[in-house]
Amino acid sequence: MSYSVDFIPEYETGKFSLVEKTRYILSQVMRNKILILENALSPEEELYLIEKTMNKIDYRNFVGIKLFSFDSGEDNRFSKIFGKSSKKRSTYTIVAPNDAVSVVKDERGILSIRINV
Repeated sequence: MSYSVDFIPEYETGKFSLVEKTRYILSQVMRNKILILENALSPEEELYLIEKTMNKIDYRNFVGIKLFSFDSGEDNRFSKIFGKSSKKRSTYTIVAPNDAVSVVKDERGILSIRINV
């Protein structure tokens, strides 16, 4: 099985409602895409995505998703460039077919994704 990785910028999903965003994510993941969302999902969005995923599982064609949110631990790089402090931090959410990836964050805060082929 082959997978592709899509980096989804914040402006792409920021315009979606909760239902639209969930529908978009699930449709992409069910097409064997690994999504890296520039703006992490909120706890409410994660919960809704998990609920909708449970309704789609059929064990032959779709075994679910793996969901991982990652906070870089750093302020937004633009705030550093302009010398302004920002409360907004760089956060990401990775959503992938359950059997597609293994995700590891090491002690330095580096996120590693192993794609299972």
